[in-house]
Amino acid sequence: MSTETIVRTACPAHCGSNACGMLAHLRDGKVVKLEPAPFPDNYYMRICQKGLSALQLTYHPDRLKYPMKRAGARGEGKWQRVSWDEALDYIADKMKNIAGKYGSRSVAWAIGGPGNGTVKFGAYTRFAGCFQGTRVSMWGYGDAAEPCGAKPTYGVNRLGPLLASFDEPKLNIAWGTNPAEANPFQIRPLLDDKMKGIKLVVIDPVYTITASKADEWVPVRIGTDTALALGMMHQILQDKLEDREFMLRYTVAPYLIRQDNGRYLRARDLAPNGGDAYLVWDTVKNNSVPVDSSKSTALEGSYQPGGIACKTAFQMLKELIKEYPPARTASITGVPEEQIVRLAKAYATDKPAAIIANNGMSRTYHGDTSFRAIGTLAALTGNVRLPGPAGHREVDYNWGPFLKPRPDQPSYTRMGVMNLYNAIEKGEPYPVRAVWFAFTNFINQCTNNKRLINDVFPKLELAVMTEMFMTPSTKYADIVLPVGSFLEFTDLVNGPHPYIQLQQRAIPLLYEAKSDVQILRELAPRLGFGEYFKSEEEFVDLLLASGDETVAGISYKTLKEGPARLKESPAGEERPAKAFFKTPTGRIEFYLEKLVGLGEGLPVHKEPIESPLTPLAKKYPLSLVQVHSKFHVHSSFQKSHWMRELDPEPIVELNPVDADSRRVKDEDIVEMFNDRGKIKLKVRLNEIIPPGVANLTHGWWPEEFLEGDLNAITNDYINPAHNITFEPNMPMNDNLVEVRKA
Repeated sequence: MSTETIVRTACPAHCGSNACGMLAHLRDGKVVKLEPAPFPDNYYMRICQKGLSALQLTYHPDRLKYPMKRAGARGEGKWQRVSWDEALDYIADKMKNIAGKYGSRSVAWAIGGPGNGTVKFGAYTRFAGCFQGTRVSMWGYGDAAEPCGAKPTYGVNRLGPLLASFDEPKLNIAWGTNPAEANPFQIRPLLDDKMKGIKLVVIDPVYTITASKADEWVPVRIGTDTALALGMMHQILQDKLEDREFMLRYTVAPYLIRQDNGRYLRARDLAPNGGDAYLVWDTVKNNSVPVDSSKSTALEGSYQPGGIACKTAFQMLKELIKEYPPARTASITGVPEEQIVRLAKAYATDKPAAIIANNGMSRTYHGDTSFRAIGTLAALTGNVRLPGPAGHREVDYNWGPFLKPRPDQPSYTRMGVMNLYNAIEKGEPYPVRAVWFAFTNFINQCTNNKRLINDVFPKLELAVMTEMFMTPSTKYADIVLPVGSFLEFTDLVNGPHPYIQLQQRAIPLLYEAKSDVQILRELAPRLGFGEYFKSEEEFVDLLLASGDETVAGISYKTLKEGPARLKESPAGEERPAKAFFKTPTGRIEFYLEKLVGLGEGLPVHKEPIESPLTPLAKKYPLSLVQVHSKFHVHSSFQKSHWMRELDPEPIVELNPVDADSRRVKDEDIVEMFNDRGKIKLKVRLNEIIPPGVANLTHGWWPEEFLEGDLNAITNDYINPAHNITFEPNMPMNDNLVEVRKA
């Protein structure tokens, strides 16, 4: 007689903050069905096709079953099966040897984001800290441009909670995001708002599925979002629709900027012992004073405190904005003048107006400036939701024991993923000779991966990868360790906000696979810090032990009973700007003195690094865009036969005008190429793709192209501004190509 049980778990598919709850139905110990799990508020009861097909990955015949050690040259694909003890002994010995020769920082951990599992992310971070190695940040996979813009401007990594989290918006603008396909459950509240009569505007170069649901589509040219935001600000100032009170109170608008060196004027500039106070112009005292002591602060104007020529930051912003009237903005962006004017007026008057921005803009060379410009537009109009004190806040985990596991000793050194290229190849800023890659298909997803294969990986003395399948990246590893699917281990999952959930183990680990936490727990004693590694369940409780009111009373035990709603902060009195924004001034800093040397003190528009207006376009006239697919998350789910039935092969989409000029017909086999490389694949003609654009969903493995590899034709240029503000970002949507019939 068969036995049937149901286990409540959660999907960590890393497609935004969705974290769908799941019920895993077991029959005789095998999961036979997944379905959405209930919530106390069943508005959050949902699941997508990828989540449903995850079961096919768990029981896929191609799964890695045993630890494997390279038996031939890297990339040759020759392997020998080894035991876990052999694999872990080999790794520990190599790590100790490499650290002895080059220092502990020469051993690095390149780990995917916590969206793939909070506990296992924390465990790897703790391991890197105990080893005093290098933790490679993966923001630069294409997501770093947002924090490069948001962090110095607002003091946060993501602008969304500040620009979009209004309870009752009167206008929604989806800017550089396609949630209907890339983040399917973010589209639901937007469509719910539409049912209430709230207008939806979509700003996107491509007429996406989300754009098809909008009241208005704004077809901005790729990489010109900064200019569009500046053009909107021009119209807002012309119509006197700016929120001057908000600018005075919460931004650096009144701060005085020295015109000789571009820096904020501070008290020490006027007196040797004046201190670090930022100065503004008091119109009553007719003098410069510290910002906190001014009773009548000038928002704009030019002044000469102590004989030093100064302007307010707002005055400088106004002068920049003056250069972007609708006609010029239209010529840069391709957006009609009347649409720019209409959108600007609506955003400034239909308040609160929300901007829902995501990583479409992030994947360009100057994407950081786009986020800065949008953040400045929001500040100019006061369309900023001040975080707290009332309402649900983001969960506050106890990251201390993971970020600095041994408080009396140094922890890991952080390095951006694009900086890792030079660290391995050139030893800059210091040599990295061993890398452990976890939940990341590194070579498949990184730009200019020909450089990785030919110049970077050959310099590694140890490359370890934990995986469920042999991927395009594992070919270049020395050791490949089999890990379980999310149904085989326990973790903590954020979301859907305002909930957190337990990703509860539904079945034992299959074959000889282990969980990431279990692997680290067995490796740690070999390196002398086994005492710092616990079970997955114990790590859940350690993360929840922050003492913060958001997670008060929540534990592994309570989460086993179902999702927990984060505690709501009580309403409180108004607080000063510095209570909201973690910037040096404690305000929204649309002016960044640290970028003055690059000509980017203000968010000025700069042409994309590879665009139709650059000389390279004569040779390669098409802008490559890599959109997200609703059938896979980055490079995962390629082994799901359900998803492959719906999306069987990579296809480049061209506008019929571009296809006709190249004598290419629908379904033809074409080559897409540039000086870096080429790929061969099928073409599809699609009128929604703008002329001059080649559109291809990202994440495909090389074996799925008829020839070549997508990221062999992408660039790895580093924007120096990113190194200053956060970390470099891969410009995946800033590449020129040509297409010809094969």
